[in-house]
Amino acid sequence: MGQLFAILQGPKNTWSIPPELWQHCWSFLAVDDLLAVSSTCRSFRFTCKHLLFKHITTTIPYKRTIRHIFQPRNEDVTRIARARRLLLRLHALQSDSDAQEVLGLVETWSIRTFGSPAPLEETEIMQYDKASFPFVQPSISIFLILPSCRNLRVLNISDIHIEEERWSVLVKIPQLECLNMERCNLSSTAKVMKLKVVSITYEAHRDPAPVPPPTTQLISSLFNLRHLERLTLLDLTFSNSFLLGLVRLGQFENLKHLSVVVPETHMDTLFTFLSKTPSLASLTISNFSTMAKPSKPVLQSIVPNLVAYDGFSTLIPILLPGRPVNVICLRMNHRTDPHASLGNPFGVYDNNVVCKALNDCSASTRMVHDLMLSPFHPTPDSMQDIVRIHPDLRHLQLDILRTPNINMGVDEEGPMSLIMDMLANVAEAQDSDNFSQYPLFLISGFLNWIANGHLPLPANLETLHLHYYQKSVTVCGDATKQRLLMPKISAAYPALHEIEMGTTRWWREGDCWSHEVLARTQL
Repeated sequence: MGQLFAILQGPKNTWSIPPELWQHCWSFLAVDDLLAVSSTCRSFRFTCKHLLFKHITTTIPYKRTIRHIFQPRNEDVTRIARARRLLLRLHALQSDSDAQEVLGLVETWSIRTFGSPAPLEETEIMQYDKASFPFVQPSISIFLILPSCRNLRVLNISDIHIEEERWSVLVKIPQLECLNMERCNLSSTAKVMKLKVVSITYEAHRDPAPVPPPTTQLISSLFNLRHLERLTLLDLTFSNSFLLGLVRLGQFENLKHLSVVVPETHMDTLFTFLSKTPSLASLTISNFSTMAKPSKPVLQSIVPNLVAYDGFSTLIPILLPGRPVNVICLRMNHRTDPHASLGNPFGVYDNNVVCKALNDCSASTRMVHDLMLSPFHPTPDSMQDIVRIHPDLRHLQLDILRTPNINMGVDEEGPMSLIMDMLANVAEAQDSDNFSQYPLFLISGFLNWIANGHLPLPANLETLHLHYYQKSVTVCGDATKQRLLMPKISAAYPALHEIEMGTTRWWREGDCWSHEVLARTQL
């Protein structure tokens, strides 16, 4: 490696390597490292330039943030310094005549807010001394830059009110294909957009909602019948209005992916919409949806090309028969109180219900190759059911429930599960040479049972992903001890070449197993 580095340091060798190869090398670097490399020489700056400006994130200041810039508290100093740097860059893009080259490199732009949710308007900026803080801009300023980004294809917006003036700007972005809006209040607009991907996410509006429900005009402007290919509707307040509006629009010939939360009493509306999506290949129904079934029989002609389903097991007997579904994610939780609000409280089905759901999946016209169960209570019987019913599985993901379900009935969240979480964390961190002492509800114990032949896997399984249910980051045990188990597992399952356990990923090339620690963004 030292000799190679010495060769590359030669004056003629930097340009002898194609720029595309340098760009591939720089693509593995973090932004701070890219900045350091770009400061090394002109040639490196040239090869880094595209990656540096390919993805941009801009934070718009709010009232609380601006007030603290002038009267900062101790805990705000770091955040305010970051906000000042971002605003200076925004000002440079607005005032620099050479910024067009930089804007032409941007492919993804994320606009988010900073501070308490009260937007900073032009009249409020005027109360501050603009001579000492000249680069403070209203939230509309960043939107005025966007049409100059001739290669901008993906726009992510968070916590911003999208009113007519901003809609007018978005329509002018020449190559915009994907618009993701999170916690945004949407005003009506007559501007027609030609988006391929639309995502609207809003966990919960205040009661009453700060804006009226979406109008037919807004829905027809935002969702283009001819262009829309991927749609995500996870607005817990207005999903019913969006679904009803989409049904009235007509046929979405090119829509291939749909992710939606279905409110109470609107399951029939969902299936009416599905009848207008003949090309749909992937359907995801949110955990916060109603678990009702459609009141009318579902025709075989609805979603005939469905390949992937992610949702509750109650719809498996309706959606899978006669359709080529081979990628399935089963959400095996349910509300223990049918009259409670969406999402509260949840319980977990027992093994008999899981086994029935696995059997229902066999009604697909294709063999199931990808299966995910979330949550999953591991037992020898439940693993035997998976192997018996779906022997040709290639990819298996299990979100393990970290509560021992002693009576195999409904397992409700409560103090016991919190105690078991603490015990699990301690057990994973302890040094022990005997993995068999670990219970099955721990990933370390689950892996040990597989290695010693006490739990079966499908014979042709290629990848196994293990996570803890409802844990954003799963940290698993000692890599040294895990390495001892890998040869046993690969000897029993020669097709298996990847095992992911939360933040730890093992993969095999030939007979050699290697591992890496995944960053949070890779999970």
